[in-house]
Amino acid sequence: MEFQTDSIVTREQIDPQKDHSCCINFMKRGQLVPIMNRCNNLYVFMLSALIVLPGCFGNSEPVNEPESDDFEWLFSSGFEENSEHVFVENTTAPCTDDIRGTDLSVQQNGDWEGDLEDSTFGDALFCFGGGDRTQRGIDLVQDPDNSNNQAMHMWIVEPAENISDSDDVACNGEEKGSRKARIQHVLKDNPNLHAFQYQVRIRLGDSFQTLVDSENEINWMTIGEYWNNQPSEEDSFRVTLNLVKPNNESGTPFYFGIKADKQDEGASEWDSVWPEEIISDVEVPIGSWFTLDVIMIEGNNENGRAIVHATIDGDEFEVADVTGWTHAPSDSNPDGFRTINTMKLYTSGSVMCGLNDLNQTLDVWWDDYKIGIPSDY
Repeated sequence: MEFQTDSIVTREQIDPQKDHSCCINFMKRGQLVPIMNRCNNLYVFMLSALIVLPGCFGNSEPVNEPESDDFEWLFSSGFEENSEHVFVENTTAPCTDDIRGTDLSVQQNGDWEGDLEDSTFGDALFCFGGGDRTQRGIDLVQDPDNSNNQAMHMWIVEPAENISDSDDVACNGEEKGSRKARIQHVLKDNPNLHAFQYQVRIRLGDSFQTLVDSENEINWMTIGEYWNNQPSEEDSFRVTLNLVKPNNESGTPFYFGIKADKQDEGASEWDSVWPEEIISDVEVPIGSWFTLDVIMIEGNNENGRAIVHATIDGDEFEVADVTGWTHAPSDSNPDGFRTINTMKLYTSGSVMCGLNDLNQTLDVWWDDYKIGIPSDY
């Protein structure tokens, strides 16, 4: 089976409202030795560029740091007893699902409305960009590795977000840019959220191994995104947490990546604010649980922070520790991360249609989620 793309399409090359992708056909080949494209541990950019501290990313050696007590956890949930998934049927509206109730598995702050949607955070809901439950969805299900545990399952069968597909049939030979695939938990209308931290356990489904085994470079597989002004606003800016397969060799694993982009007023393109996307040398597990820990602090090139750690098989790894812009450089009065997606599965229509051709579902399980703010804020 041959691939039907002329080149790899990146998010930087596209209109944020368009997915310039065509259908990619994935062939599962024999497992090869993973290619470890390790990055250096020291990057220093002078003048107005990003400053990354020594040893700030790509540390594949475990780090032993005490748990920080500088953040106050405002909400936590294991998606367990008394957590209720509600959704609207027979509609293609973009935001149709929610989780309500009070999770009885946590000792405190487990109310999906009273604790999560409090004075710190705004409204919370799940959005898909369109489509219906035949194409994508979330469910509260049994943990595939532990029958006594319940988790939240995100799944995508086909790219439901129609940008310019004239026949409105997904994966039917549509042109580049006509569809994309998205599920995201949206915390929006956050007043004065200038810093936050969250932790969540994640388990990637088997289709990620199909992507590893394919002969495709993949740099658009978003699992978190933090907006310091949306595209519809002035001074649009985002920090994106990605899973990146850095080349088209079969057997190359996914690594964690993080980047920052701005969008000028009236423009359709996104421009990098940091000199380049940071791709760590921390390999992303497939088919087993790992824990993600993310800290975002609003600031300029000298005091903005983006810190990401991953705990895998009990060992904690530093994915990134960035000092740099976490709001648009043009924004003279930043007002915080008013919209954040801390649980997200977002990729191109080409990736999703390639999996669809193999009757595979792109899915991720999430569990033990908690979010908070600095205790001195």
